[in-house]
Amino acid sequence: MLKVVLAIIFCIQFSSLSGNNIQVSNVVVTGQNTVDDYTFIEFDITWENSWRIVGSSDNWDAAWIFIKYRIGTSGAWNHAWLNDSGHLFCDGTSLTTGLLSPDLPFESTTNPALGVFLYMANPGNGNFNCQNVQLRWNYGANGVADNENIYLKVFAIEHVYVPEASFKIGSGGTETGAFYTYPNTTESFSINDESEITVGPSAGNLYYGPSAPGYSGDQQGPIPSAYPKGFRAIYAMKYEISQQGYVDFLNTLTRTQQQSRVRANIAGSSVTNQFVMPSSTTVNMRSGIWSFSSIPPSPSPVIFSCNFNANLIPNEPNDGQNIACNFLLAQDVWAYLDWAGLRPMTELEYEKICRGPLNPVPNELAWGNNYLRSLQAFVNPGYANETFQDSFANYNGGTNLGPCRSGIFAKSYTDRIFSGGSFYGIMELSLNLWERAVTVGNITGRAFIGNHGDGLIGANGDANATSWPTGTLGGGGSLRGGGGTDIAYHVSNRTYGSWPTINGGFVNWDGGRGVRTAPQ
Repeated sequence: MLKVVLAIIFCIQFSSLSGNNIQVSNVVVTGQNTVDDYTFIEFDITWENSWRIVGSSDNWDAAWIFIKYRIGTSGAWNHAWLNDSGHLFCDGTSLTTGLLSPDLPFESTTNPALGVFLYMANPGNGNFNCQNVQLRWNYGANGVADNENIYLKVFAIEHVYVPEASFKIGSGGTETGAFYTYPNTTESFSINDESEITVGPSAGNLYYGPSAPGYSGDQQGPIPSAYPKGFRAIYAMKYEISQQGYVDFLNTLTRTQQQSRVRANIAGSSVTNQFVMPSSTTVNMRSGIWSFSSIPPSPSPVIFSCNFNANLIPNEPNDGQNIACNFLLAQDVWAYLDWAGLRPMTELEYEKICRGPLNPVPNELAWGNNYLRSLQAFVNPGYANETFQDSFANYNGGTNLGPCRSGIFAKSYTDRIFSGGSFYGIMELSLNLWERAVTVGNITGRAFIGNHGDGLIGANGDANATSWPTGTLGGGGSLRGGGGTDIAYHVSNRTYGSWPTINGGFVNWDGGRGVRTAPQ
């Protein structure tokens, strides 16, 4: 029989002031079948302020749940392959398995399930509480023997379902490099399906102008049919990657992989710059991801943690676990998404998840207008209830406070404008941190076909999913939404729509999030 040790259970994006507070608990392994080599991983899951809307917006929030395992105390962490059916869950909830996309012809025909989406089955809102969820793990498909000593971690990331719908890109405003219908720069371009899009200076085509630094793109096309246009339904991460989320990711990697995904030198048996993302001896721009100064000799992996209050005691309540993770290179974001079974969003999808099917408002932000107020002082900095005095939208007004807690402006009484939410309830798409997306502005970006990560990354720590942009020079990346003191925060602003460098130039303000194509 499998001998299972339940490692510390991490919950990515695990709290916000509005009380989402996603928690996985009471994990056990049950019902092992040694004939067909599967077992069930059972747990309880809860989060607050869940919703499901049926009607014109047809939209809900969900938890993307996946499992990592390792054999023995020193084995590598691997992604558990789940069955495509046979999972058990509560009445009043729905579960969708996240296959490798069987309806997309470019992906494997074996199609293991990399995780599941769990969400409310019926219209309503309130706390989500599902006990004794059982996910069927086909451990034999992972090459695990019946009597192995197994360590498990269960992860949950909040997502929002964005339904299939027509929408428009470009607001008709004055944003740099914005999309429009040629030749009228004030006419948005409609996307009504996933068909190929012609780009160029001919009447009716999609087009965009150059940006002042020259980073809006090559103004060429076409945008192939395989490139995700945003019309099709997706699940999008509700929040940017948090610092705890990135720590959880780092703590399942090999030492070599870890070195590629942090900036500090961790090659020896000690670390000088213990705040490893900015590679600093102190907290820099609110980045609290940290390691002890003494670390095990290579090849043993380093254990990272959050230590925002910098008192040498990690993972205290005010250690910034929920602050959005900055200092992320494009390669960091892509590797995280590959590891989690997600994928990058495209810049067309970015505009869809911001404004939904509504007609654009010129120069709008993600919350549907262009009204903006500067931040005041932090209240309860680093805690799960971190907030600001009388403020919304992370615009620093010339200061360098650094990123704030994910979901910071969503309260029980706030509407879309004052919470900073998108049409679909996705948070911080304007400001806080720059969003990483795949550009339409160069040939590398246009080659992206929307395939998902497989839960595993390369031995060097990079994503190894085919067709994904590399993040290196000319590698297909885009920066959208703005961050901190930057002014390119409007939904349709493409000042850096086809950003050419490896680190984005604003790495202290760079974050990221991912999506998954919803099954048809």
